[in-house]
Amino acid sequence: SLCHSLESKMKSMLPRHAAAAATLYDAFVPVYLTKRHRDRGVRKKSTASVARHEKKGEHIIILGGGIAGLSTARYLLKRTEPTEGTRVTLIDRNADLVPSKNPSLSSSAYEQQICEQPHFSIPSRRNGNVICPSLTVPWTTRSLWAEVFLPGLKSIVSPSDVTSPSVTFNWSSLIWDRDMWSFSTHFLLQKLLLGRTEHQSNKSILEYNMKCLDDPSDNLVQSIEYGRFAVGTKLADGSIKDMDSSGDVGLFCRGLLTKLSKRYDDRFTVISGEETAMLEVNDGVLHGATTMDESGARTTREADKFVVALGVNSTPLCRSIGVQCPVYPAKGHLVTIASEIDCKYNLTLDGGIGYAAPMAHVDSKGRRLYRLSGFVDFTPVKETDHERIDALLDAARVHLPDLEMIDASACHRPISADDRPLIGPSAKYPNLYLCTGFGSRGWSIGLGSGSLLADQILGRPCDIDPDPYLPARFRWGYR
Repeated sequence: SLCHSLESKMKSMLPRHAAAAATLYDAFVPVYLTKRHRDRGVRKKSTASVARHEKKGEHIIILGGGIAGLSTARYLLKRTEPTEGTRVTLIDRNADLVPSKNPSLSSSAYEQQICEQPHFSIPSRRNGNVICPSLTVPWTTRSLWAEVFLPGLKSIVSPSDVTSPSVTFNWSSLIWDRDMWSFSTHFLLQKLLLGRTEHQSNKSILEYNMKCLDDPSDNLVQSIEYGRFAVGTKLADGSIKDMDSSGDVGLFCRGLLTKLSKRYDDRFTVISGEETAMLEVNDGVLHGATTMDESGARTTREADKFVVALGVNSTPLCRSIGVQCPVYPAKGHLVTIASEIDCKYNLTLDGGIGYAAPMAHVDSKGRRLYRLSGFVDFTPVKETDHERIDALLDAARVHLPDLEMIDASACHRPISADDRPLIGPSAKYPNLYLCTGFGSRGWSIGLGSGSLLADQILGRPCDIDPDPYLPARFRWGYR
């Protein structure tokens, strides 16, 4: 067949190009090209026309306890009645996920989070504090030369230059990384061939997230204290984006988890300290998830539906069962500072390298605390880059000349190949759903993404069009 011929051709490439060949085969084999196959796929199941689910007593397992997983759990529980028997199990590898398991973090006081644990130990909850619905344009709509090739060349020519561009590539390690080849291939496909003009914006999910976050009828969400503070973002030209704000996603997640556990204790189970090892597939049907605790003991749990909300760890898990998930980890840096200057706006840092977000707290000297965030570095290196930290501090001093650094850290963000989140069912397994690829917008789209995915899982009409965010858009032939 054509597919087998193409596979043989690509696998006959030189060994050193095996990763690229495998990636190209995954990306280009024309699966689901016909209307019959497409109708049998997931696109139709994700639209508002799907009838409400009739199955009683569904068990849904959510893998990942960050903003994506918790938000999905919130709306699944909110939109199902106890009499339906729907149960939600959330699994996360971090033992600190449940505050009661770590007495030193049992308090939800904002002062403890900021003063004693400025960068909470759960990586998925480290954030720049910025809530920015104004960040609507994905980087696939921008100049390929300016956003990819030029930064790449500069990172090669002057890798140690503190004035290097906001986006850098560690080519020596990336060139042999199959995931980067897959990411790059899908990026080019969306940029040059498959991308749909009407979908080249994150505006709908960003605005929807603010609607969910500020929903006056949602008493549970409104009761969470997470340090909401800024009243807009001040741009370089002095204009104000007044829809933007700031807040701590770590506090929000802790508050949401606590309140969900109390309100839905009979239908909501949290398992912390267990890492997802593999998904179990038998005869083409996904039926279980196997986790491993700190001692190495493995447990397999079965369910009717599964949600992968693992951020940068979503890709290898999905790849293990042949599911496309072109999400790649890109490192960003965070710095907490204090300043006598009390600003109520998020500040855009010079050169567009990031933001300075005011926090709803002052230190013991009465100074306002700010969180700096910025840079996108495609590198496997996890350690903090002090040159990047210095660059953020220098850019922030233009606005806050008296700043003092409190602490700094770095973590990897899950960026999708077209800079839009993956929200919806996978094309290969109808009972597997993805909620990942948020990039630097996790706090700005997390709650809305959970709501959108919950509607798809339950077969409810969606409040916004889910089509721009479906994982199936990364399948060749999907339009």
